[in-house]
This record gives sequence, structure tokens and C-alpha cells, in this order.
Amino acid sequence: MAGSETWPAARGARLARVPIESADRLLFDRIRLGLRLILAGVLIVLVGDLVLHRGDHPLLNVVQAVNWVAVVAALGLLREPSRRTFNLAIGFAAYAVTVLSTGATGILGADLTTPLVILVGLSVVTATLVPWSPWWQLVSVVLVAGTAIWMVGTVVETPPLFWVQNVGAIAPTLVSTVVISHVLGRQRAAVERADGERRTREENLREANRRLEREIQEHRRTEGALRFAMRELDHRVKNTLATVQSVADQTLRSTQSMSEFRAAFSGRIQAMARIHTALAGHRWEGLTVAELIELVVGPYRRHTDSVSIEADGAFVSSELGRVLGMALHELATNAAKYGALSTNEGRLIISSRVESNGTPPRLRIWWSEQGGPPVAEPAHRGFGVRLIEEALAYEVEGCVKLQFPGEGLRCQIEVPVASG
Repeated sequence: MAGSETWPAARGARLARVPIESADRLLFDRIRLGLRLILAGVLIVLVGDLVLHRGDHPLLNVVQAVNWVAVVAALGLLREPSRRTFNLAIGFAAYAVTVLSTGATGILGADLTTPLVILVGLSVVTATLVPWSPWWQLVSVVLVAGTAIWMVGTVVETPPLFWVQNVGAIAPTLVSTVVISHVLGRQRAAVERADGERRTREENLREANRRLEREIQEHRRTEGALRFAMRELDHRVKNTLATVQSVADQTLRSTQSMSEFRAAFSGRIQAMARIHTALAGHRWEGLTVAELIELVVGPYRRHTDSVSIEADGAFVSSELGRVLGMALHELATNAAKYGALSTNEGRLIISSRVESNGTPPRLRIWWSEQGGPPVAEPAHRGFGVRLIEEALAYEVEGCVKLQFPGEGLRCQIEVPVASG
């Protein structure tokens, strides 16, 4: 929750910086453009004076050259748009030098026409190109007006109270300049806020759309997985019911009484249930051979040493585990009734390994009983023996060899397994 709560704030902060950065870039670009225009104007006036009045006013040319150098230096210092205050100070300093140099040029040349036109042009530059704040704008107008009054009062004979009359005349201009700059600044700030809010809403909508698309995709994946699980469940239920029906039919045919049928059928169903439970616990991915043997043969142990299991950790699939488990169950049931597990002295040894010299690899399991009652090959092969020999061969292309030496049953099972 903490991450989900701080994300909108961080996103809003990033979007809020966009108008600020764009405003800094706007100020930076306009200051540079204004100074370039000033630089071009100073250069034109300087060249004009040198051509038209060669050597007449050397001090005037020095003032213009100093002005040109100052503006070039200011342009060289303007490098980072983010340094807003520094850029304002440098730009205004170059602007002030130009205004004062223009006034000095008019006084030194005793000519008011060109300097006054230049001052008007500078006023236009500062009013339209450079977005000064209201107070910077006020200082600019005061500087231009004061320079003009200083220049006129010095060159032309003026009546008494000339300064007062001109200050009174430009007072409305000063006030309107501040008001207009303030209003324009507020409007610009409102536009920037609206633009930031619009960007935030757009980004929130895009993020909401992305989340919705992810949720839709996740829903589709979940729905697909659910459909697959339902199909898999239907397939497994049908297979299980078919197996149960076949086991019931075959057990009924091979038993002589209901009590015998009940015991045999119940044991086989319980073995199937244990195998299915174990496979379901492993998400139907399969079991190791050791787990399968312990699961099926373990319940028939008479004591700890009656069953010995040696397996190499081989893994069998769910389908192979089901068939192989039922075959091992029949062997264990037979051993518990007639073989090594029917007495305390009997021993059962089970070993297995995977041989990779064929394609596919083959799993071999050796079943060896000893110490139990003497055994002999049965004259009639019941359902259990047929299940051991035929089910593995039919369902998983396996091979089973049963031997009945007197000391105990021997069985070798060979089935193909997946590589890797």
C-alpha cells in the first residue's frame, strides 16, 4: 500500500517539473534572442559611425565597442536554462549596459534621433521578447525612461521642472507596465498549472488503461488455465472411472466369494487412492521411484527390516506412476498373502536404476523375495499376475519377467522413461 500511495505523488512531482522546465527554457531562449538582436543593433550602429563619421567621435566608438563586448560576454555566460535567477541577472545587466551606452552615445554625439529610436527598440525588446517579472519590467522601464530624460536634458536646453513633468508623464506607463506584467505572469502560471493538470490526467488515464490491460490479460490467462484444468479433470475422472470399472470386473471374475472380492477390490481401490493423492500433491507432475515404492509397498511392512528399497532418484510421470504403482501393489499384495511379507522372517529387496544406453532411457526395477514360504509357479494366472504382466506392456510399452524359484518370487520390470 505504501508504494501504491507514493506513486501518484512521485508521478505528479515529475509532471509538475515539466512546466517549470519549459518556462526556464522559454526565458533562456528569449534572453539569448533579445541579446542577439541587441548585439546586431550595436554592431550596425558601430559600423555606421565608423563609415559615416570616421574619426569624428573616437570616444563614442569606444563606448559602442565596450557595449558590444559586454553583450558578447553575457551571451557566453548563458549556458544553463535551469539557472533562472542567474540568467535574469546576466541578461538584465547586458540590457542595462546597452541602455546606458545608448544614452552616452547620444550625449557624446550630441544627436538624439538615433539613440531615442534605439531606446524605443530596446523597450520593445524587453516588453515582447524577454518575459521579465513585474518588478524586473518596472526597473527596465524606469531605466529606459531615466536614460532618455538624462540624454534629452543634457543635449537640449530644457525648461524648469523638466524632470518632474516627464516623470509625471511616464508614471501611468510605469504603473500599467507593472500591472500588465503581473497579469500576464498570472495567466502564464495558470496556463502552466492547467497544462500540468492535463498531463497528470492523461498519464493517470494511460496508467489506468495499462493496469486494465494487464488485468484483462491476467483474467484471460486464469480463464485459460481454469478451462485446461477442467478438461484435465474430466479426462482424469473418466480414466479413473474406467480403471475402477475394469478392476471391479476383473476382480469379480477372479474371486470365489464376496468376502474375497471385497478384500481384493478394496485393497486395489485404496492403492489407487494413495497413488492419486500423492500425484495430486505433486500437481500431477510425477513421483520419484523411491516415493512410489514406499507409497505402495510401505503399508505391507511387517517391521523395519522386512522391506529394503534402493533407488537412484529416478523420476516417473503421473501416467507411468499410476500403472507402475498398481503393478507394484499387486506384487506387494501377493507377497503379503503368500510370499516374504507373510512372515516375520521374510525379506523383500527392491532396487531400481535408469539405464541410458537406449532411446528412450529404460527404468529397471528388481523385486526379490527371500526368507518366506516356499513358492512355486502357479498353474492358473489370476488377475493380479495378468495386471502385472499385461498392463505395463499394454499401457506404457513395458516388459515384465516373473520367476518363481523356491526361495522366493523374482520379478524384473523394465519401462521406458522420459530423458532429462
